[in-house]
Amino acid sequence: MPNRITHEQMAAHDDKGERHVVMVTRSPIPGSPHLKGPPHYTWRDGQALHLVDAKAGILECVVTGQRLKIEAWRG
Repeated sequence: MPNRITHEQMAAHDDKGERHVVMVTRSPIPGSPHLKGPPHYTWRDGQALHLVDAKAGILECVVTGQRLKIEAWRG
């Protein structure tokens, strides 16, 4: 079974309570068929998000600086 890039969607809320869809992409780790690398978060037109608070599930947009809180985060 080939190791493939995985994609999933999750919901996040901004400071105004508006709901947004975040895409989570994981690439395979070379030489490790069952392990995936760290998640990469994007939203809107592929704008990158960085996880700035792993305990609270807070993402920050690289372009705009806007912050989102991931729904049902288990940090």
